Amino acid sequence: MKVLLLAGDFIEDYELYAPLQALEMLGIDVHIICPDKKPGEGIQTALHILEPGRQTYSERPGHPFDITHDFTEAAGNLGQYAGLVVPGGRFPEYQRYDSRVLDIIRAFFKDDRPVAALCHGLQLLAAADVLKGRECSAFPMCKLDVEAAGAKYIDFEAFSKSVHVQGNLVSAPAYPAIGVWLKSFIELLGVKVSVP
Repeated sequence: MKVLLLAGDFIEDYELYAPLQALEMLGIDVHIICPDKKPGEGIQTALHILEPGRQTYSERPGHPFDITHDFTEAAGNLGQYAGLVVPGGRFPEYQRYDSRVLDIIRAFFKDDRPVAALCHGLQLLAAADVLKGRECSAFPMCKLDVEAAGAKYIDFEAFSKSVHVQGNLVSAPAYPAIGVWLKSFIELLGVKVSVP
């Protein structure tokens, strides 16, 4: 099974590495792509820290990461992917202006294939115009994006166990929910995980 993961400079570090490693652990082949970056070319991740008493998150440099697959090749052969992962961070704010990225997102929704979007990743879904009439969560500062796209924003008091699943879309507000977010996505993919 193959899954596509969208990435770009200043993607949230946890939201790249955690899905990659969890899906690989299950034997899923994760193809990580970025517009205008070739396999082996690097992107810079960022750590967004939710600190008590702060009005918004702070940002620190994360781990560098090398893109694994060719963007154009993946975009031309989307049928090979069982699902799509759309992490957050800062990359969605600029990639939402890239029609090639939006076309990829639209294709997954058109085919009703599983999509896992997290945090600021919902900005890309809003820009792709695939949220109309849906319910989803996102980072609280993305609530206006979600509502302007015609969706109902699902708010959670605590981030850690907060995930919302509707149809093919799994969404969550931020990286503290990665565990339950990935669990729901894996279930939508039809992957069975048994714990003794």
